[in-house]
Amino acid sequence: MKRPRVGILLRALTAVVLLGALFYFIDRDALLKTFASVNLPVYLLGLLAFVGTILTWTLRWHLLMRASGEVISYRKSLMTLVISMFFSMFLPTVVGTDLGRVYELGRDDRFRKSNLVSTVLLDRLMGLMTISLMALIGLVVGSQFAANQGVVLTVVGTIVVLVGGWVLVFNKRAEALIFGLIARIPVVSRFTDLFHKLYTALYQLYRRPGLMARAGSVSVVNSLFTIFATLLAARSIGVNIDAIYFFIFMPIIWIIITIPISLSGLGLREGAFVFFFSQVGVTPSDAVAISLLYYSYNVVIGVVGGLILLYSSLRQTRDISRSQA
Repeated sequence: MKRPRVGILLRALTAVVLLGALFYFIDRDALLKTFASVNLPVYLLGLLAFVGTILTWTLRWHLLMRASGEVISYRKSLMTLVISMFFSMFLPTVVGTDLGRVYELGRDDRFRKSNLVSTVLLDRLMGLMTISLMALIGLVVGSQFAANQGVVLTVVGTIVVLVGGWVLVFNKRAEALIFGLIARIPVVSRFTDLFHKLYTALYQLYRRPGLMARAGSVSVVNSLFTIFATLLAARSIGVNIDAIYFFIFMPIIWIIITIPISLSGLGLREGAFVFFFSQVGVTPSDAVAISLLYYSYNVVIGVVGGLILLYSSLRQTRDISRSQA
């Protein structure tokens, strides 16, 4: 069995184990009643907010792609991102969307691989930094929750790591050190030229403050849409806790599910929702329900992406058949 398949099976097993443990300990009857009581208009409003997440995410990445010199339409960028959401249903969330974008556009020889990878990496880093800053602002505004040292340390620690990593990556002195270390690693050293080309593409984007400002502004709006989508999912089942908690918790949860240990973050995401939201009076069954409702938004977009992928594949097959006839 090939390694990728083994990895997928292990992550699927992890998702099953985590979800199984959660469903064992929570009130399953209460969870079913919660799903039966979903306010459909509010749920659909949350889905609309999630569509806003996808549209602004596309715009941020599209700005970076165009700035890297790639000729691509917003529509093409959107279709690629939506298709990548389909891949993320069967891979770790972050890995699925990022690899999906690189794979889907990488099949077209018009796009340079170094630009694809560098824009996806920068797009991901900007998203992480923006949503972490949202959590910090949430702690300042909701100062009554700042007494929870675990949450404060998580938010501040994440920001320190991200900012420190940003400064380190885009520091020329650090560049020489990093590539010097890469050259000494036998297995990795053969890819030094590839890494250097990727770094150069990334650095050229970073050196454009106007671009960073525009993409950063879009990133703020993107984070707001993500948080509002989750808030509306909670409101659809009658969970009416202060909205500030979503600004504090969602960035942390979003960062947690980037850990690639389960398919599409299943189990890991639900456990994080229970851990954080139970601290402010949300029952475990309701916390799991919010998580699964939010995940259902991802599934809806992923299914759309799968249909787009199927249609494009069928059309490509038809075109090849016609050309050979």
